[in-house]
Order: sequence, then C-alpha cells, then structure tokens
Amino acid sequence: SKATVSVLNWTSPLDTDTMVAELKEITDTSGVDWNTKVVVETRDKKKFEIDRECVKMVHLFTEFLEDAEEGTQIELPLQEVDSEAFRCVYAYLDMYRNKEPEKLEKPLKDDLKNLVSPEDWAYVTQTLLEDGDEKKHDKLFWTLKAINFMQIEPLRDLCCAAIANMLRGKGEKEIMELFNLNEPFTPEEEEKLYQEYEWLRERKD
Repeated sequence: SKATVSVLNWTSPLDTDTMVAELKEITDTSGVDWNTKVVVETRDKKKFEIDRECVKMVHLFTEFLEDAEEGTQIELPLQEVDSEAFRCVYAYLDMYRNKEPEKLEKPLKDDLKNLVSPEDWAYVTQTLLEDGDEKKHDKLFWTLKAINFMQIEPLRDLCCAAIANMLRGKGEKEIMELFNLNEPFTPEEEEKLYQEYEWLRERKD
C-alpha cells in the first residue's frame, strides 16, 4: 500500500526521548496560580501547567481567554493532541511567549536556514527533525497535525516551510525515498497536497 505525506494519516510513533522542552506535568490543580497560569489537558489525559503568555498565540483558545476574568480557573482541553506532540508545540510557544514570530514569505526564495532566525532553525533541526536528519521527520508531521487543530498560524507556516525546504532540489525518486513512498503521487494526489500545503508549490518553479 502507498504511504502518504498527508498529516491526516501520519501514524508514525514519536520518539519522546529526544524531546527537550521543559513542561510541568501536574496531577493536582490546587496549587496552580490562576492569575498567571492555565492548565492544558491532552488527549492522553495528561495535564500541564503553563504560563498564560504561552497560549496567546493559540487561536483555538483566543476567544475563551479574552472573555475570562483575571484569576479564573482555566483548563483547556486538547482532544486531538497527544502529550508528546504538545511538548513539541510548547517548545515553540515558550520561545515566543514575549515576542512575535517573523512572517515567512511564500514561496521560499532560498534555503530555509537563510530565511529564519537561528532560534527557528534550531527548533526545526533539533525539535522537529531528530538529529537534523530529514528522514527522521515523524515529530514534524505530528506537530503539524497538532497545530492544525490548535490553530497556530506562525508555527504551521514554519512546519510547512520546513517540509517545502526538505523537497527543494529533489527529484521524484529522492522524494519517494525521503517519505518512504512505494510509488509516485498521481496528479490528483499531488494537487490535493499542494492545496493543503501551498508552500510545496515552490519546488515546481
């Protein structure tokens, strides 16, 4: 059967041993300072205490947070996101808790390393790609699936740009090897992929 690049069907397991994002897991919310913190509960029933500043970029929660009064107990459910994927997302949210990410221009005009900050490039190569290896990209696709649900546009753009960057300069055979495909995409499948990830059109130019 044919493998697929679509994150909707990406089921490769995450290797959590390589993740370095510091995240406070809790079992009891009684000690949470609700003036500055919120609690996120992932699909696998794990709860994490994080700063409110870290979730301001999450469009899924924006309206809820804006309506909540200061000191309100806020527990945010992530029914579609496992704790392993959330750790990857949190590493980015924590990095941008007090600043705005720079917008990426579409399509890519150069290698991604030359277009993003050193911090973003380190995030791509150290958090999303295991040991910077393009073939070890499970965390990249799991993160993209999570942020599609959480609606974090800057991180979605970065992940899509990372995938487009992986395809730069590669022929059909190399792309099949990269994503472990048994046969090339049909024109219909390729167009669907471009519609889902506009960044990928760059490699046709």
